Amino acid sequence: MSHKTDATPDRLLVLDVMRGIALFGILYVNLFSFGADSIAWSSSIDQASWHFKYIFFESKFWGLYSILFGMGFFFFTQSKSSSISRSLRRFGILFVFGCFHALFFDGDILMLYAELALLMLVLFRAPIKYLIVTIFCLCMSFPIGHFIHPDRDANLQPESISQAKEWLIEDSTGDIYVSDTLSEIMDYHFQYIPEQFWADYQYPDSGFVVLGLFLVGYLLARTGVWRVDHSVCQIITRNVIIFWILGILMMVAERYLSLKTGYSAFYYSQASPWVTLLGDTIYLSGTLLLISAWFFTIQWWVEIKTQPRLLSLLAQAGQMSLTLYVIQSLIFTSIFYGYGLGYAYTLGPSHVLILALVIYIVELALAAVWLRYFKRGPLEWIWRLGIYLRFETIRRP
Repeated sequence: MSHKTDATPDRLLVLDVMRGIALFGILYVNLFSFGADSIAWSSSIDQASWHFKYIFFESKFWGLYSILFGMGFFFFTQSKSSSISRSLRRFGILFVFGCFHALFFDGDILMLYAELALLMLVLFRAPIKYLIVTIFCLCMSFPIGHFIHPDRDANLQPESISQAKEWLIEDSTGDIYVSDTLSEIMDYHFQYIPEQFWADYQYPDSGFVVLGLFLVGYLLARTGVWRVDHSVCQIITRNVIIFWILGILMMVAERYLSLKTGYSAFYYSQASPWVTLLGDTIYLSGTLLLISAWFFTIQWWVEIKTQPRLLSLLAQAGQMSLTLYVIQSLIFTSIFYGYGLGYAYTLGPSHVLILALVIYIVELALAAVWLRYFKRGPLEWIWRLGIYLRFETIRRP
């Protein structure tokens, strides 16, 4: 069965802008990996910053990026030059990039994407109705898995703010990222290569949920339901408002449940298994609604073409998203790790937001300057060379 790719310039602009914005969301959440998630940061501004991140960004932007990856998978399989061997090279090279990236930062998603893409090669030709059932089962693997195996003691939260502050002080002086050298940190991370995508099935960001979102993106592109034009912008606006309202209400309800019962989606849940199942289902539903809200809001923004200069900057970042994803990790690990500036466990949620904006502005400027002289990002260029096994110049004429 053949499908229309619909990879027109306007459609590519939408996808590039989405990738560019998702790049910021991923960066912002990743910066919390170095102590900013601790409840030790109890000031009003830090608490507001943390909840802003949790409600609007946590799980939403790797989710959006996963959907975009699934859409890209469809466009690649529909191109005339597509073949199994090229697909295997495409994902093999991505895996190698991920291995390199994971040596510096243990939050890498490239290895996971490469591994799950191999499963996509098995699934993507299935009838749509079977893919929809598969998506549902994959997404529900998180709440069901957490219900069946609720014990996640390795991620126990501190019992009080004072204890959290003590832990933060201990980490700021004795944690591996503060005290060890670059080679020691890389040796430590090496034990987690390759990514075991099945191992975290009880978590919202499990490999199974990511695969489900790959399939969502693939179906959006395959069916063409994501395509819109100016005549339906008003309909999109109404739907986006509904997605935003319902998604925010879901996330607020999840936060209320956490406050009253000790439920947690990411850490050890002190609530009963049934309450935990309810909380996980609410979190998953809120996340999917807000991913949809971000997706259609960005799409609507591109369609109405306001702030064209900003759209262009975001699209350029999206064109280099693979390169910039790795670069931003190298930047913030140099800021946090002991071999660099050593700021791990010293920045709270409000400071992390400022840092994310600064790094992202640097990335936007870097992409704009680079693409003035070159056709694509350096990693994108290497990736393309490996896929097609033919040389092409990276410089613009």
